[in-house]
Amino acid sequence: MKRNHWWLAAILGGVVLASSMAACAAGGDAAFLPGPGYAEVDVDALDGEAYYTPARFPDMAGSVFLPDADLAAPVRAMLLVESREGLLPHARYRVTYQLTSAADDPDLTRSHVEVTRFNLGPAFRESLLDSVPAEHLAGPEEFGVGPDVSWRFEMSPMRAMTAGIDRASRKELSVAEAAAMDCLGVPCNGQASADGPQGAWTPQDAPSLPVKYRLSIDESPNPARVVEELLAVMGEDAEQPTGFVAGSPRLVFVVSANAEGQDLMTTALGRNSVVFDDEIGTMWVRSLQMPGLPVDISTFMQPRE
Repeated sequence: MKRNHWWLAAILGGVVLASSMAACAAGGDAAFLPGPGYAEVDVDALDGEAYYTPARFPDMAGSVFLPDADLAAPVRAMLLVESREGLLPHARYRVTYQLTSAADDPDLTRSHVEVTRFNLGPAFRESLLDSVPAEHLAGPEEFGVGPDVSWRFEMSPMRAMTAGIDRASRKELSVAEAAAMDCLGVPCNGQASADGPQGAWTPQDAPSLPVKYRLSIDESPNPARVVEELLAVMGEDAEQPTGFVAGSPRLVFVVSANAEGQDLMTTALGRNSVVFDDEIGTMWVRSLQMPGLPVDISTFMQPRE
């Protein structure tokens, strides 16, 4: 990957970067939150005692600092959603992330994160009825009971916290809304998981990351950790702020937990659509994790058009 000075990278970003910065300067992020159909949530109720538990943060008692103080916004948002909605055995998460900066002060940053969780349990159970008699199949509660739900967060550095919560909102999706959402090429509420573009993917080493929260739940990786790994593999580009473009998030992550088949398996796909490089237009990262096996991570670089 050929690197450039910041001014050259901005020019090479073309219309996407120019329009995004203009939108930011014009207050283009105002419509993000609460968002159509979303209800604003009291942020003071999100990260209290119900969130900071020994189960979620096993090493919390050993430090004077908050365990999630330096977590990136989408990772912390995933943990916050988990604390309010619980975890499902069969689920898909669609996470969008835009790190923006003020037009008059580039050091003043804000993160816009949307976490949408789809309950795949009912569809997974329905698929098993083709091979397992209904009387021998576990009840719906064993496959996960809960709504398709979406959360939005505006977050910024505050009080020694990398991603303090400025505002938050929540929405339960209708069946039609869930069916209409796209998860990087596949329906979000379907069992099939996206693989990304065809081509020669490059294997990558799993990133070495500090342990700040529980990494696995019932033998499956914590979805927040999966997003953290994809973000780390994307590298410094993912940490560069741009402007806000409504409806076109720069970073998208899709995590599918035990979505298909009877083996425990978590797959994930991430896309960075604004790469600060003169040759690469889009960066993709995907991963696969199964109990007892090392994580399989690879990347794919799409040329700039």
